[in-house]
Amino acid sequence: MRAVALLGPFVQQHHVRRFELPGVSLFSGNELDPTDLPEAALIFGGDGTLHRHLGGLAQKQIPTLVVPLGSANDFARTLGIERVETALAAWKRFCAAGDNIRAVDLGTIQPLEDTKPDALLAWQGESLESLHFVPDGPRRDLPQMGARIMQSQLRRLSEAEREVAGTTFYASIAGTGLDAAVNRLTLRQSRWLRANGGYVVALLQVLGGFRPPHITVSVAVDGCWQTRLDEPGFLIAAGNGPQYGHGMRLTHRAQMDDGLLDLCFVRPLSKLRLLRLFHAVYRGGHTGMKEVDYFRASSVRIQANPASEIFADGEPICSTPVQLGVQRNALRVIASA
Repeated sequence: MRAVALLGPFVQQHHVRRFELPGVSLFSGNELDPTDLPEAALIFGGDGTLHRHLGGLAQKQIPTLVVPLGSANDFARTLGIERVETALAAWKRFCAAGDNIRAVDLGTIQPLEDTKPDALLAWQGESLESLHFVPDGPRRDLPQMGARIMQSQLRRLSEAEREVAGTTFYASIAGTGLDAAVNRLTLRQSRWLRANGGYVVALLQVLGGFRPPHITVSVAVDGCWQTRLDEPGFLIAAGNGPQYGHGMRLTHRAQMDDGLLDLCFVRPLSKLRLLRLFHAVYRGGHTGMKEVDYFRASSVRIQANPASEIFADGEPICSTPVQLGVQRNALRVIASA
């Protein structure tokens, strides 16, 4: 079996060596070769490292194992992979039996400046396995492809790649507002601080000068956009998964296989109430607060005045306005044994 090890910035060779099993050709790199189709991929890093490879992994449907070695490992933990030892056990099971693969959804982000006003994401709510890449674009009216046919379809990816080029995939949570401002500051912190309460430190630094933007959230209902929220807000987060930021369960009810985003909107509140919210968010207790609106949708559009940065999986993506959605069964993951 050929497998690729995609390394995060702080990974050492001894981390990879433990995963070198008999019968496995494990080659290392920092990028996924667009012309290659390995039988498995191992991400040695955290949420940020995984995020940078999501597009290629989703397109090629490569079974992927995340080895939690980053400053934030919320995606791996959501899948039950808490430690390197858990990841190694999952890898051994995959190599021996291959029966611990599951498909999970990915969130999608599209800047609205470059899209038509009423255009919904063309792949919205569909499994990549149901799409056939033919010369005139993706087809959805053909039988589901088997593994060999899926590999042969890679030569037809040029049309699909044009569509994907305007879309960013994310694994856990995307958001804007106060959360984005705090994330921007944490990028300047040391790796140790980010993994040991750096988010709270940055929150306290940002809080004094933060002014809530006016946020408008529209949801797709029967092909039409309906305004759900139109008021000042501290933040809006859209979760494909339940947590981010080293255990903050902001969208704690989110499931990675239900085709929906969990939305958490926080209205302006006092500093004392805000600190209480961030204390409660680690256990999901914030949804009982009167300033919090929590709901689900398959697709949303977010505008902010003034425009605000969008962060996803702790990484800066673009600025509002944006459209967020879900790509069903977009990523095949190697789950805990």
